[in-house]
Amino acid sequence: MFFKSKEVTVSEQAFIVKDRDQCLKVEEWGRDTVRVTCYPDRKGFDPQHGMEELEKNGSTTAAITATSDRLTLTNNRMTVVYDGEKLTFYNNGVKILEEYARKQSQVRRTVAIDAHIPIPDEPTSSLNISPREFTHFGEHAYQATLRFEGDPDEKLYGMGGYQEENLDKNGGTYELLQRNSQTTIPFYLSDKQYGFIWNNAAIGDVTFGRNQKIWKSNNTTVIDYLITVGENPKQVIENYTQMTGRTPRAVPELLGLWQSKLRYQTLDELRAVYQGYRQRNIAPSVLVIDYYHWIADGDFAFDSRYWGGIEAFAEEIKATGTQLMVSLWPTITKESRYYQGYWNNQLLIRSVTKKDTLFAGKALLDFFHPETKTHLRQVLNENYRCKGIYLFWADQAEPEMDTYQHKEYLVYDGSLEKYANKYPFHYLQAIQADPERANTAPTLIRSAWFNSQKYGALAWSGDIESSFASLRKQIQVGLCMGISGIAWWTSDIGGFHSGNSQSPRFKELMIRWFQFAVFSPILRMHGDRQPHTQKIGTSGGGIRTSGGPNEIWSFGEEVEGILMHFTHIRTRLKNYITDVYDESATTGLPIMRCLFLDFPNDPKAWEETSAYLFGSDLLVAPVVAADVTRMPVYLPKGCNWIHVFTKEVYPGGQTYNIVVTLDNIPVFCKEGVPLEHYIEEIFEN
Repeated sequence: MFFKSKEVTVSEQAFIVKDRDQCLKVEEWGRDTVRVTCYPDRKGFDPQHGMEELEKNGSTTAAITATSDRLTLTNNRMTVVYDGEKLTFYNNGVKILEEYARKQSQVRRTVAIDAHIPIPDEPTSSLNISPREFTHFGEHAYQATLRFEGDPDEKLYGMGGYQEENLDKNGGTYELLQRNSQTTIPFYLSDKQYGFIWNNAAIGDVTFGRNQKIWKSNNTTVIDYLITVGENPKQVIENYTQMTGRTPRAVPELLGLWQSKLRYQTLDELRAVYQGYRQRNIAPSVLVIDYYHWIADGDFAFDSRYWGGIEAFAEEIKATGTQLMVSLWPTITKESRYYQGYWNNQLLIRSVTKKDTLFAGKALLDFFHPETKTHLRQVLNENYRCKGIYLFWADQAEPEMDTYQHKEYLVYDGSLEKYANKYPFHYLQAIQADPERANTAPTLIRSAWFNSQKYGALAWSGDIESSFASLRKQIQVGLCMGISGIAWWTSDIGGFHSGNSQSPRFKELMIRWFQFAVFSPILRMHGDRQPHTQKIGTSGGGIRTSGGPNEIWSFGEEVEGILMHFTHIRTRLKNYITDVYDESATTGLPIMRCLFLDFPNDPKAWEETSAYLFGSDLLVAPVVAADVTRMPVYLPKGCNWIHVFTKEVYPGGQTYNIVVTLDNIPVFCKEGVPLEHYIEEIFEN
């Protein structure tokens, strides 16, 4: 059939529209969800452009109707209308999103001679702007642009993790590019109760402007996006994570303190740290061995001169439930025992100019290549897993580059510019012990993309500075990562670098960051503290210096006492935290979540940016500035709230000026929940 001069094919679940320039397909993608794909090349589009694993949101029955002026697809709450140029989306009859088109109507009236032709009563414009545009610049290569009408009053949350304090992304511009301390996962949740997925791994950007929302991919063959709707934000998150994946169930023994720093240089040093914790009656969940425990980049093996006996140590600490984690880097030097194999089999990211050193004079592994994944699994089994080490830290996962010029490099699938944003996903896959079964253990990783949560991605916010301004940013990063599907998240307590770690201001920062981290998915000490200790050798694992001490006793007695107290709080909260993790694995809901997820009918909950929920029953308001003695805290309406440290009860729906001391932060328990009966036991000093 033809519709407004365009060829249309209608099936039970989709309609396809073709004209000279594009092929547009609109199809149901499970309950309350539609997928839109558009491409300029009749040969189709590259199926590797986006998510590797995009499931339908359950089963559904859609209905498609056609009239003279519109095509309509209805899928439960979702309705999408095509008028011959643009698509408009409705949630239960309410318009939520509309593509941006400024085109002339098909009938133009001149001077009287066409008076018999009716003038259509529809918008018209001479701007000649289409909602979906492709600019050709090479064989099967286009820059793609997608436009929607803007709404300055709409609130948008998610998009991964960007280093800013804005929780609401509306009004911002965001590059779609993984960087050290920046994670791009192009999904947002709207206060209009819909979620939007930009399903494209290419480098690009998005602007959420007052007049337009504009998405761009720099090198692609397709525009591909999905919209899912719900009655409330929890339903939208559940729809989204059913399509993209949910976390495995957590191992409760891993939910305590993780101890790390840049970097432990020898097994003796790490053993002394472990003993220091045992003397304080603390059993760390994880001890982390950072980079340069190897002889050469690309070896993925211990330098036995400094780490001899690591297998016996791994077995020893099992008695207290402590595990080891080792850092992995994708960097490769010519000194690696595997270098020639990497080089000859094209297992490295390759430069179109033959300059294959992307970062600090080193090459990087191409994890898009199946043989690279096979090789890494083999060496991890031989050099780590056989020594009792099963936890891995996938560092440098963006990958970080000296200059982020992705178009100058090639990977197994083609131009890096086309696929770059899912590099961390392929990195995670390479770490899987069994390629046929997703890992259930967490992999600490410095970036993430769609589907990463299925493979145990524990994302952290990268090499961030040590400041209160940085701490404020990490709260919204953690919340937005959770909305984006990455429920397992953490940050470097105290920040990663800069600042005098022995100054009074840094010590206060360390306390406040640690208190925040106790009520985040993973409690993890890490950082590059000053002053550095000297290197201990001239080759292999001895050639790098080490940061200063970074254990909870490294910053003076007062700091140690407070950090000890909060470490024990974390331990006593383990049952509650395990339940929250299980809920996340079942429903896809974040562990650390915005207030509006549990209180969607409270307008102030959508405005709150400084407090959040840890699970459903604890409200946490971190102290994010120095010298704070009082701070305003809004408690959502609908229940009473108990201050866990003072036991005072506060009715919800109001803002209170809460007294703060150095040894506590405002934390409230919802009245009437089972956790209320354990407050005294958990939070006692």
